[in-house]
Amino acid sequence: MKTIQRYIAESVLVSTLLVFLVVLALSFVVGLLKELHDIGIGEYGFGHAAYYVVLQLPHTLYQFSPLLVLSGGVLGLGLLSASHELMAMRVAGASVWRIIGGVVSAALVMIVAMALIGELLGPQAEHLAEKNKSSAMSNGQAVATRSGIWIHAGNNFLHIKRIVGHHHLEGVTRYEFDDQHHLLASYYANTLNLVNDQWQSANVVKTTFKNDRTQSEQFANAIWNLALSPTLLNVGVQEPESMSLPKLHDYSRSLEKNHTQAGSFQLEFWQRIFQPLAILTMILLAVPFVLAAPRSMNVGKRMLLAIVVGFIFYILASLIGQFSIVFQFPPLVAALLPILLFAGGGYLVMVKMSIV
Repeated sequence: MKTIQRYIAESVLVSTLLVFLVVLALSFVVGLLKELHDIGIGEYGFGHAAYYVVLQLPHTLYQFSPLLVLSGGVLGLGLLSASHELMAMRVAGASVWRIIGGVVSAALVMIVAMALIGELLGPQAEHLAEKNKSSAMSNGQAVATRSGIWIHAGNNFLHIKRIVGHHHLEGVTRYEFDDQHHLLASYYANTLNLVNDQWQSANVVKTTFKNDRTQSEQFANAIWNLALSPTLLNVGVQEPESMSLPKLHDYSRSLEKNHTQAGSFQLEFWQRIFQPLAILTMILLAVPFVLAAPRSMNVGKRMLLAIVVGFIFYILASLIGQFSIVFQFPPLVAALLPILLFAGGGYLVMVKMSIV
């Protein structure tokens, strides 16, 4: 029986790997086509676009992993069913629970693999992709370093410790030069916010440089006449997808302390926490897809139905997640609810069809 479970697990893993490879190829082509309209902006060329798309592939796999493992599970079990191997296993005394055990074994391997991709490879690759693209499109006007982001805007150089979205900057140091490249003044602002198309600085210290002396002033608020395009700010924008779990947790708490909207970061955190459960749920759905399906339904039809169900799960999870951000209900509930709905639905189908 252990041999049967191992054989089922290997079949599901091989089929899932095949699905992953096909999706990787399609994602690369679609992603490259999507980037064509940005090629030619600044220094962003075809090579930059291809590099950007390749770096985004790990996140794409992780994002769609529940759908992909469902499709791979249905393909693997469907091929075993089409060749009558599942029937032979049942005749030999293998129970449905033995088959489920083989599927779970495959699921555990995929959960570990997806966890490594989602936590180690995906966020770093996503951050590097966005940073390189924004740097190329800005003609070198924006550069991200370990100490923060440097931006050249007109006669100003800015150093920014942290960028939240495209409207809130923290720890901003500004150096203002004249047309002859003489330093006129330096500024430091705790925060810089875009309000009504104007950058409003808060808690500002200004140092003016004159021929023989300097002069310091402090302002509670001040308007800075700066042209900071989204392309420039993209270099340092903190996106939830480009953060590890510990960083997501710390960043969300930091945003809450500063009374800044943290819903998208909290949602990403809980979705990442429950992703292994989502993968396990979706691959277990492959069992009723194969054992409860009519014998007249071939592997192709089962695969198509699995893809539709997988997309419904993805869309439902996205909708509930956005609702949690808009209507301010707990992101933990938003991340867990779609998984519980599909797990409950799969269990009811298995009970109704007398599979368990």
